[in-house]
Amino acid sequence: METKSYKLSKSDVLLVRGPASVRAESKGISVLGTNLEINDKITVRKNKVLPFEANEDSSMIQLTLGEKGEALISHDKVGVGIWKDLQEKVFKSFESGKRRFMIIGETDSGKSTLTSYLANMALIRGLKTIIVDGDIGQGDLAPPGCIGAATVRDKIYDLRDLRAEVFGFLGFTSPRYVRDLMIERMKKIIYQIEEKEHDLCIINTDGYVVEEGMDHKIAMIKELEPDIVICFKEIDKELLKRLKDFDDTLIILAVDKPEGVVKSPSERSERRLSQYHRFLKDGRNLSVGLRRINLNFMEDFYEYNLSEIELKEISRKLSSNILSAKKSDNKIILFRSGMNDVIEMFGRFTIFNQNSLRGMFIGLGANDETLGFAQIDKMHQNLIITLNTNFKGKFDTLFLSTIRISPNFRNEAILPILKKS
Repeated sequence: METKSYKLSKSDVLLVRGPASVRAESKGISVLGTNLEINDKITVRKNKVLPFEANEDSSMIQLTLGEKGEALISHDKVGVGIWKDLQEKVFKSFESGKRRFMIIGETDSGKSTLTSYLANMALIRGLKTIIVDGDIGQGDLAPPGCIGAATVRDKIYDLRDLRAEVFGFLGFTSPRYVRDLMIERMKKIIYQIEEKEHDLCIINTDGYVVEEGMDHKIAMIKELEPDIVICFKEIDKELLKRLKDFDDTLIILAVDKPEGVVKSPSERSERRLSQYHRFLKDGRNLSVGLRRINLNFMEDFYEYNLSEIELKEISRKLSSNILSAKKSDNKIILFRSGMNDVIEMFGRFTIFNQNSLRGMFIGLGANDETLGFAQIDKMHQNLIITLNTNFKGKFDTLFLSTIRISPNFRNEAILPILKKS
């Protein structure tokens, strides 16, 4: 590890990419809108970039870099100073009562940094803030495939320092195929978290903003009803035009996108895998009977087991060895012996091959509420599923997904869905 002190001039920004440890050696340093005191220490996680800004000349900061950590002094469009006018506009328009902000931008545009900055500014003003993280691919409050929401009780340097109080499980890492389901799940999460005392709700969204992503964001705004939408000036001009076509009650604010925050595909993958590890580490094996547990997939709730006669009839009809099946009011989820890593959907049937469950990342819950997470180790022929989980509470529902992760958290794969007419 390398330790080095930096002497910064006023308006210098030290961009630090983790892993790193930072210590303020003098006053005059701020990060995400909060001033550091002498000897304040901040840990920067691997692949996370934080801007340390000098508000005075001769500001001193000490930096210890871990493997692949980096540091760079910049004077370009970096740091939260580029948003100074934004906070004035946002909080000047803030009226008494509860307010919702929504942040829209492409992947690596700085949405999480902006969310943290606004939360810190609200905290300084004595406002009680809640954050809803709707980025199911690169989220901070919840594991991939999930929505998370939390209350802000202290200054934030990294959204991953917050502990989500409410989870919503989708089981997809992209909203492309579950746009409507995702918006409905976000509405439920917002309703739940807003029952807590608060002044402000900040909704951080996914980076899906091109092509169909425009329609997705417009639908999200209509359904979630934010008072202020904050987007980046570099966003697609067509989307910006469509945002401005909303009625006058919606405030649209366009801000600069910070430079130097782009992550490589491998870095984004590492951050996703670290989130799985965060929510699954220190797990233990647990066995559950498939016929004794409820299932949820794509918001459909499967509670009732099919009879042996029904199983034989479906096996004959599909020319498959159906091991087990459950039904909702009008849909059936099937499990058959088979090695193909694919999920098939046609008519009212959703079919999982036995092998496709191996390594699946799932949610554990009760009814419609997600309480914990697990990884499926194996489904046995006797319909017992072995899970690995650190959740110690009671649950009666498994939330299935399209996500498979390796036991050592080094790889992630997405199970394809084959739809037949």
